[in-house]
Amino acid sequence: MMRRLRCLLSAMVIGVAPAGAQRPAPVDTVLERIVRDYTGLYSRDSFDVWTQLFRPGFTSLSTNADGTLTFRSLKDFLEAQRLGFQRAREMREELENVRIEQQGRLAAVWADFVFHYDGRASRGKLVLLAAADSGGWRFSSLMFSYDRNP
Repeated sequence: MMRRLRCLLSAMVIGVAPAGAQRPAPVDTVLERIVRDYTGLYSRDSFDVWTQLFRPGFTSLSTNADGTLTFRSLKDFLEAQRLGFQRAREMREELENVRIEQQGRLAAVWADFVFHYDGRASRGKLVLLAAADSGGWRFSSLMFSYDRNP
């Protein structure tokens, strides 16, 4: 039993699937596109198109330095982004180390992000949840946290 557990843990660490395990299915190319569009369309000029990536019931949650959480509805989230673009000379976001986990018509997107605002870069982590219906893939939820210096 202990030997099997060590083998299983070793396989997980080096990324080899244990015998009999299924390999992840390929990710839908349309899903990959909306993940690219999440940052690719995130600009003042394409803001109205970017807003179409989100479902009407979308929610956003972010962590705060004081240990509290900020929740936003789609309307509040989009308004905060719109105001940011109005105030900023430069505002954009990059995703790094993107991992998409798709199970049928549900998906989770995990990534590191770099948020650029007027020459200042802030790093953090995010997870986007997406679902597909007859209208295609769109985001249902976003959770993110900025990296904090101790």
